[in-house]
Amino acid sequence: MCKLLLSRGASLDARDQDGDDPETLARVCDCTTAADLLAAVRAAGGWLPWLDAPRTELLALRQRLPALRDRGRAASSASVRAHEWLFLKAPDDVFSHVLAFWRSPRDD
Repeated sequence: MCKLLLSRGASLDARDQDGDDPETLARVCDCTTAADLLAAVRAAGGWLPWLDAPRTELLALRQRLPALRDRGRAASSASVRAHEWLFLKAPDDVFSHVLAFWRSPRDD
């Protein structure tokens, strides 16, 4: 329910009559999963940055991959040719477009 409300624009800064925000209320009600989600979304700077974080991390890994390979921290050949093309040879705009369609567990 929290994900649905946040995806529809619910505010993390809303307060009840006692001045408690949603995260505080979730912790008081012992809804730790919801409270942790609300804290993570707030820490990320909002719903969309939180939702896009796995894609952003993957893009950053792709950008660091050549340096990691040079230092021997990543394998020099991929086991699947499509992965090698996507991570090493595809232009940045193509890679970003592919990432736009990639779903992470956060999208569920």
